[in-house]
Amino acid sequence: MRRCHRHGGRHGALFWRIYLHGLLLLLLVALAVGAVGLAARPGPWRDPERYAEYAAARVAELSGDPVRLRAELERFREHFGVEATVYGPGAAVVASSAEAPLAPVLPANATPDGPVRIRHHGFGWAVPLPGGGHAVFVAPHVPDPTRALLVIGAVLVALALGSAPLARSIAAPVERLTRAVRAFGQGDLSSRARVRTRGEVGELARAFDEMAERIEALVRSEKELLANVSHELRTPLARIRVALELAAEGDLERARRFLGEIGADLAELDQLVEDVLAAARLDLAASAELPLRRAPLDLAAVAEAAAARFRAGRPDRRLEVELGGPLPALTGDAALLRRLVDNLLDNAGKYSEPPAPVLLAVRAREGVVELEVRDRGIGIAAEDLPRLFTPFFRTDRSRARGSGGVGLGLALARRIAEAHGGRIAIASREGEGTTVTVVLPVPPEAPATSPS
Repeated sequence: MRRCHRHGGRHGALFWRIYLHGLLLLLLVALAVGAVGLAARPGPWRDPERYAEYAAARVAELSGDPVRLRAELERFREHFGVEATVYGPGAAVVASSAEAPLAPVLPANATPDGPVRIRHHGFGWAVPLPGGGHAVFVAPHVPDPTRALLVIGAVLVALALGSAPLARSIAAPVERLTRAVRAFGQGDLSSRARVRTRGEVGELARAFDEMAERIEALVRSEKELLANVSHELRTPLARIRVALELAAEGDLERARRFLGEIGADLAELDQLVEDVLAAARLDLAASAELPLRRAPLDLAAVAEAAAARFRAGRPDRRLEVELGGPLPALTGDAALLRRLVDNLLDNAGKYSEPPAPVLLAVRAREGVVELEVRDRGIGIAAEDLPRLFTPFFRTDRSRARGSGGVGLGLALARRIAEAHGGRIAIASREGEGTTVTVVLPVPPEAPATSPS
């Protein structure tokens, strides 16, 4: 329940930070726009004392000409939104721009020093005139501050409601990624963010998911390695135990036969250890801690030596060797390239049956040397092809055949090819065989060598 409370439907702290910062910015923008609008809008409320003095001066100037005075009052209403009524001595109306004359404000004998602010269906002033009488100015449409604040508040509420989805769309991917990272750090290797948003956050989430996939695959490979090594050790240990029991019972002939089988098992285990060490060495080479032992070499000689080892280990198999010459000299680690060819030939021998031949071909192309190993064996299922170069991966068919190994041969071959700047590819169909092609670049101005 506590976990659901933390990671359920409630918004996190990031959401509220984004949301409240957005509301604060909206409030500041609304206040700024309101202030600018009030300051920019023409009207008498900007400088009422000065406006009243100006209006009184103009009214006094035109008080002897009612027609011109009425026109001036109409101009005040048109430009400033101010209605006015001018009273002479005795409260007689001289001129007015209002539909109904504004009520007089000052008594006939009042002589104030300046404009008097009044409330008369709006905001206004009463201004005494020289010679008696006064003028009443009213701005009926002066903005009410209370109403303006209510409008701003309503706008902010609407924006607040509309901003919640936006803030959530920004915060949700980050919170989801945070939960995934936390779960992954606590040991849940299947945890993924699976954020589909665009932008930097989406890219970060996808990078995390890819990293998590690689780490989970690595951990799974380590577990497979332990299982496979345990399986490989079980058979020789059982044979050694049986041989010791037979020797203790005095059956030396049968014990001697078991010793021969134990020798073959130990040779396979030795090959396994060498593959693991070679893979570790290439990992170090990739991180520039241990460079490859590069030197000029003849790939044709490497291929012939690998062919000789294959024939010695499998005298019942037919190996066809095609060396197209002359071949350019390469620069690389001869020991690793021998391991590459040995692994490819060993796989071809394991997964094909006599009398089907195995082909080893080396030929020169434009700027590259191509090495090909082809068999006519059981082939590889289409669903297994993408994972063939994964360390410790073995197909179900290879396990059923009891062929040995822990799935490092092809992974090691690819690492060796890539360490030499080359590439490796596999084409296979079930029941028809497999073809592995390795392409290695030729150094500039490399001399040609003739196959022996």
